[in-house]
Amino acid sequence: MRLTTGRGGLLLLAALLFGAAAVTTGFVVERTLTTAETPVESVIVGVKLAVLVVPTLALLVVSRGVDASSARSVLEWGVIVGVSVAGTAAVTNVHIGTSPHSGISFAVSVLTAMNVGCLLGVLIGMHAADADENARLANERRDDFVFLNRLLRHHLLNAVTIIRGRAELLEGDVDDEGAEHVRAIRQRSDHVASLVETVQTIANALSENTNTTRVDIGPLVRDIAGAHRDSAAGANVEVDVPSNTFAESNGSLRVVFDHLVENAVEHNDADDPVVRIDVTERGDDVEVRVVDNGSGFPERVRETAFEPGDAGDSALGLYAVGVIVEDCGGSVDITETDDRTEIVVTLRRASPPT
Repeated sequence: MRLTTGRGGLLLLAALLFGAAAVTTGFVVERTLTTAETPVESVIVGVKLAVLVVPTLALLVVSRGVDASSARSVLEWGVIVGVSVAGTAAVTNVHIGTSPHSGISFAVSVLTAMNVGCLLGVLIGMHAADADENARLANERRDDFVFLNRLLRHHLLNAVTIIRGRAELLEGDVDDEGAEHVRAIRQRSDHVASLVETVQTIANALSENTNTTRVDIGPLVRDIAGAHRDSAAGANVEVDVPSNTFAESNGSLRVVFDHLVENAVEHNDADDPVVRIDVTERGDDVEVRVVDNGSGFPERVRETAFEPGDAGDSALGLYAVGVIVEDCGGSVDITETDDRTEIVVTLRRASPPT
């Protein structure tokens, strides 16, 4: 096995400490253990020797498993912690005593502290190196994820744009049956584009440290309610929000409330469907409740509604809601009663502009 400077230094350090421990053990056995007056004293001395030698053996074993790329850093941790612990032991061991064996006892204490400290430092260094490596790999994977997501988004949206354009060209040149197919093509194209944007929103929230800014919740939810009120046949969308209600946003809260209202409207099976958006300030929080009088979520869906799932577009949208709200520093919950379903989005309250 070819040794790097760091790994060779670790093994050399372990060997020197083991040698020092062995020499010290020889002195102790010769001058102390042989003069022990009781078996208890022998046991105590034996325990001290074990504590002195065992860490050096462990250090030898551990050093052989240290990765070459992190060995130098691990060695530095071992030396720093070992010297610090040994120095502390030397300073605090102020009573050497008048016994002829007191000098050896002091040396055993300091060397034991050095051995234990070096082993502890090496273990800390290995943990720190693993954490750094994991962070590096996570950053690399995040960069790859962002790149692939942007590449896929670019090509998909380009393809959707072409499909839309070709459908528009055909729309005026086909009969009624053909026009129906063209409309279906355009609708599915819009749907794909919407899914791509939703995935992009999730990716941004997962891959970036987002800075939040304040947003006035009132105009935002009123605009969303108006859009769904105009497009939802037979659904009554109501809004109750006080003026100047500001919350922390990462810029994607429109996606959250748009999807929650759309979901409440589309899946509302009541004879007279009603969706209501209530906004309340509670201390340092702003609660936005999207309430509908439908039959609600099935229990199996409710338990994992905001987690990644494979239940279709609705599951993806709810997952996006959970990710975005969490990225804003908030939370989202589902509450159901016999006559209504409430999705409660809790956001951090922001101060109004001065």
